[in-house]
Amino acid sequence: MKIRLTIALLALLLAATSCASRKKTVAPTPPQAFEWMTANLDIQAEGNGMSFDNLSGQLRMRNDSIVWLSVTATMGVEVLRAKVSNDSVWVLNRMEKTYLAEPLDSLCAKVGMPLSLPLVQTLLLDNNESVPPVENQMVQLKTFVMGNMAAKIRYKNVKLDEKTTFPLKITDKMERVRLK
Repeated sequence: MKIRLTIALLALLLAATSCASRKKTVAPTPPQAFEWMTANLDIQAEGNGMSFDNLSGQLRMRNDSIVWLSVTATMGVEVLRAKVSNDSVWVLNRMEKTYLAEPLDSLCAKVGMPLSLPLVQTLLLDNNESVPPVENQMVQLKTFVMGNMAAKIRYKNVKLDEKTTFPLKITDKMERVRLK
């Protein structure tokens, strides 16, 4: 009798649980690293007694290859363009009508701080895993970046893995800056 009761209870328990709906627990997938990224930026910068609140920009990046940045002031006037590759840095300052084109290692020696493409990408993305920013993410650039300047960058219209171009035209009307 006890055996029949035990078998009946087990059968009832199996029948009750086999018809129940099962919910699967799905772990969120971590953001994937990207190869290409483009984004529009809202930029607030301050330092050296100046403050800039109405800057915008465009960032184009190929992971572990190149960073291209264009910064514009109000009414769409470009004020700065920069390109950083694994071995060189180009900066075009339209406000002062100057440009800088230096090998990365000599620039590091002249400014006395390590600078590399992975470091620039880490600072811009606010992580070192090459995880792309999300819409409206705010990134704060630390004050040690180039002469006590600090900046807050808000990302907009982030697009991943769409190949893009990296223009940088240096004109004859600009004076070349030589770091000493």
